Amino acid sequence: MESKKVKANLEKYWEGSSSLNEEKELKAHFLHKQEAVDAEHEYFIYLRRKKDQQPLDARFDEKILGRIRTDNQDDKPKNISLKYWLAAAVLVLFISVSIIFRNEFIKVNNADNIVEVDTFDDPEKAFEETKRALLMISSKLNYGSNYATQFSKFDRSQSNLKQN
Repeated sequence: MESKKVKANLEKYWEGSSSLNEEKELKAHFLHKQEAVDAEHEYFIYLRRKKDQQPLDARFDEKILGRIRTDNQDDKPKNISLKYWLAAAVLVLFISVSIIFRNEFIKVNNADNIVEVDTFDDPEKAFEETKRALLMISSKLNYGSNYATQFSKFDRSQSNLKQN
């Protein structure tokens, strides 16, 4: 009977709907057991130990605050050097961007100064020269088409093998 009551009180406790008397009964039940049976038992033992612990004194706060202050003083030179590195990086970035924009602006201005001049006075000579250049390019392009015909032969023979 007692175990059913303990289980019911535990369910109420974990749901947050138990009364103070039920919580006291649970604590008393788990603290009087000699051996740890389950997690609930360990939990109530932990709560009892925490309640019995002495709170921290004022010297603890002074020690922690003293360490924090000394740590902050040690960090100041690092922060100053970091600020200098950041300023240098921004300066380098600004100079690089300004040089790039300046060069692009000069290229645009120089493009206006270009005057187109014909290399041939006679249009027939220009036509012949253009024809010769295009024939040379087409002969180089046709060179690659030989490989394409070999691939088509390979594809045909592969499809024949699959059909057989």
